[in-house]
Formats: sequence, structure tokens, C-alpha cells
Amino acid sequence: MKDHQFILVDYLVKHFSGTLSQTDLQSLQKIFEDDPTLRDQWEQSISRGVKSSDAQFWSNLDLDRARTKILNYEPTRAAIRSVGNGRLRNLKIYVGLAASLLLIIGAALFLNKTQQDKQIVADQVYHYKNDVLPGGQKATLTLSNGKIVELSQEQATLQEQHGEQLRISDGQLHYKPNSAQAELATLKNTLTVPASGFYRMVLPDGTKVWVNSASELSYPLAFGKSVRKVELRGEAYFEVAHEKNRPFIVTTAHGDIKVLGTAFNLRAYNSASSNVTLINGSIQLTNTNKTTKQVVPGQKVEFNGNDMHISKANIEKEIAWQQGYFYFEHDQIQDIMEQLARWYDIQVIYQGPITKKTFGGSISRSVSLAEALELIKRGAGVEFAIDKKTVTVKNKNK
Repeated sequence: MKDHQFILVDYLVKHFSGTLSQTDLQSLQKIFEDDPTLRDQWEQSISRGVKSSDAQFWSNLDLDRARTKILNYEPTRAAIRSVGNGRLRNLKIYVGLAASLLLIIGAALFLNKTQQDKQIVADQVYHYKNDVLPGGQKATLTLSNGKIVELSQEQATLQEQHGEQLRISDGQLHYKPNSAQAELATLKNTLTVPASGFYRMVLPDGTKVWVNSASELSYPLAFGKSVRKVELRGEAYFEVAHEKNRPFIVTTAHGDIKVLGTAFNLRAYNSASSNVTLINGSIQLTNTNKTTKQVVPGQKVEFNGNDMHISKANIEKEIAWQQGYFYFEHDQIQDIMEQLARWYDIQVIYQGPITKKTFGGSISRSVSLAEALELIKRGAGVEFAIDKKTVTVKNKNK
């Protein structure tokens, strides 16, 4: 049911942006045949949704970020429920099932509006229309009882429903193991890091994890006796506590990473493939097609459900984000802007054909967006314009 609703969100956005294809309509019909109640939800969403004049908003909407924000941020849901007029009222529709289709999108719009105001500042140096502050350490934690907690760098102690204590110190989330291992192994927490954020944590077994922007990590309150298993969507760097008889497994959309004790970086955003880079130790990678490969230190593996490709890794580049900077090496502007978009929480628009010229260098993640763009444009052959949180990229005039 939940997966069908997420698919309907995609199709709903296509409908309002005018890009719904005949193939999409056939897929919709199959969904409605499987669950007729979703047809009612779809029709009410269409009849009471945002007008087609908002097509630009729908076309530019980041669905992954919208889903994450609404499903893991109760204060936003409460704020939207309390809104009684204006554009958001059009998004308050049909909340009869687990999650409203347009409520997800409404939350994205609401959060974009409120958070942009805090991150957008005046540009006093480079003469852009405005500047955007860099991301920082922030995340939300969904407890096993569904409660949402906003995390910060301040020291604090949280209490789980079964007495498990979670401690925040030195900007990290720590789990203190509890004697009731069997019961806790069935209860999950989810750490959600928004765009322009990152967070560090220590899992119940002592494994250290750095979670990058626009990422989500789900894990049990305590690991079972035979295996330690977590789920990742996005990017994270792991330093896994060594346990010979209890392997550590990271599950992604494209496959599983199995380790005993090692350090590796895993990038598994919702794209055509994922990649893992092994720093030390050893890992076994199994994709969804059940193809398995052993990976040794210094190797990077690009993988999806069908294929795997192993190459020599540039370790510095792969873990630069975890060390606090961007590292570019013969990267095209589209790849560079993808990283900046997640860290500064911006939308990127390309104006006309863009040069295939590559750029190399390192940039601190602590600088403002304007400063980062100035450094990039010197060698990338492009120009930038900033308007609130939208960056337009075009070829440099000769």
C-alpha cells in the first residue's frame, strides 16, 4: 500500500506538470485494479489539487526530499494541518490512508519556504542576487513508537519506549546497549538527514557511521545474535566494529554489503546505480540479481541489480565529504552541481547546452554557495546566477 502511494505521488506530479505518458496511464490502471481504494484517492487528489498554473513547481519538485521531510517530521505535519487558507489549503486533501499523496508534497512546499528564509543571506562580496549558507549538522530521529525527535549538537539524553537510552554528546548520537536484546532487535529507529545536513552516530555494537545529506539510515535498537543489519538510502561512511561471528550487513536498493569489521563509503541514492569504496578490511557485495563479488581495499565498485564494475578508487575523493570538503577530479559540471545541490539544498537549472569541460580541485564544505561557485567557474567554463535557492548554469560568454 505504502509503495503504491509513493508511485502515485510520482504520477500525480507528472499529471500536474503535463508529463504523464500513455505507459504511465497503463501502470496506473494496473494499480487501481490491484487496489480500487487508490482510484478514489487519485481522483480526489486530481479534483482538489493544485491548478495547472503551478506546473513549474511540480516539474522542479524533489520527490525524495519531499517524502523524507513529511514522513519524518511531525511538527511540519501539524503545521500543515493547522493552515486554513492560501496555497497550502489546496494541498490538504484526503488523509484517509497511511499518508496523503499531496500532503507529502505540501510538506515539501511548506518546508522549502520556511527553511529557505533561514539559509538565504545577502551576498556582499561576489554580487550575486543573494547567497546561500552551507549545510550543517542536523537530522531527525524516528523512534520505534513513531515519535519524531529533532537532533542537534547539544548534549541530551533520549528515552526509548522500552527503556533504551540514547545519548547525544560531542555532536554524535550514541546507543547504550540494553540487556533485553531479543525484544529490542525487532524495534527500529530511523535517522533522517535532510539536504544541507549531515550527522554522526555510534550504533549499539560500537560501529561508527557518518551520514551525508539527503540520506536515511534505519537500524534496530539492538542487533540480533547472528547478524547486524541496517538499511541505507543515500550516502554514509562506516567504520564497522569487528565481530568475527556476527557479520554487519548494509542493505540498499541495488544490493547488500556484508562485512565483519572494516571501513568503507557507500553511496546509494535513488539513481541508476550505487557504489561502494573499501578503505580497509574486506567486504562481500551481492546485488539484487544475486551476483556476488569480494572487494579488497582501494577498490571502488559501481553496481546495480544487473551489473558490477570494479575499478581503482581515489580514496581521498570518495571520503572527502566525511572529512569536510568537496574533491573534484575531472568532473563535469552536472556531477559537481549534484553534490552542491544536496549540501546547499538548492535547485539547479541548465540554460542552453553546457560545456563538457571538466573541473578539478577541492573546496571546503564550510564556505557559502557563492564562494564555491566562484571557485568552480574559474576553471569549468561556465557562469552562474543565484535567485533564492535556484542556481542557473550557462556557458561562459567568450
